[in-house]
Amino acid sequence: MTKISSKERNLENSEDPIRRVYFFLKNHSRSPKAFSKEELKRVANYPNPKNFNTYFPKKFKPFLEEAPNEPDKFLVSRIFKKYANWEKFRAFYSQSSKIKVNYTEEYYKNLMIFEFFLPLANEADLRSSLDELFYRDSVILALKKIPNIELNEAFSKEIEETEVQYIERICDWISERFGGYSIGNVRGRFKVGDLQTFTDIAIIRSRGLNYLIDETTAIVRFIFSVGIPVKSEVVYGINQFNENESTIGEEIKGEANQIRYIFKNLFVKSILDLVNGEDEIWMLESGIRNRLYIWKIDTA
Repeated sequence: MTKISSKERNLENSEDPIRRVYFFLKNHSRSPKAFSKEELKRVANYPNPKNFNTYFPKKFKPFLEEAPNEPDKFLVSRIFKKYANWEKFRAFYSQSSKIKVNYTEEYYKNLMIFEFFLPLANEADLRSSLDELFYRDSVILALKKIPNIELNEAFSKEIEETEVQYIERICDWISERFGGYSIGNVRGRFKVGDLQTFTDIAIIRSRGLNYLIDETTAIVRFIFSVGIPVKSEVVYGINQFNENESTIGEEIKGEANQIRYIFKNLFVKSILDLVNGEDEIWMLESGIRNRLYIWKIDTA
């Protein structure tokens, strides 16, 4: 049970029903013992009992969750932690704001993840280049740089569509799938050249060179959902996780290929142009399929 100060204890003995409920919830916030609505009603002890029924669903129930093994009984919700201070609890009681939002769960059976591994020195310029793809003007310009025959092969052009309508439709398609990217930094250690012996390394060091190099790498991650989301109830029974994975249909494969096509023509080209001069650039694709792409300087 939570320890309370003498000042708070005096408040607990007050005739104010709100304070009595507050201290009841505070004392039960870490207790596994469930309680009923009637028990809370007795604690509140409103002069007019009808008031409790009025305030319970909007002012008290948001701080409660149903006890899983005891019907018609409650436990104190984690949400109460945000209002464990008396002033915050009292302010919520006096206002009409909500403290809890109900969510519906959706999930995608298929997704694609692209991750670029680049030296950290490129991060600032990389952000600037990729941020341009948040703007419709930049995307339209990038699409117009793609040969029509290639773009039409990836996205069929309707007979009645004008060129402007066609490009706008592809822009809308991109907008629905690309919402942003994330960048994280990791520290790595790499060897230079072939595997060497201790004697070889001593010679290398005597020449003022390094065999092992520490380098901070920026990982740029893009996540694309493929297909239509499946809605499910937010219930985590064990059977929910036993779903048989279905094979990937032709429609999903087609959409995945379109994502790869647009990703390479917009994002990859921007990145390759920006980091021009690196010995190697790595990109990992995972999700529907796993593949490692490596771009090396063409010495031919």
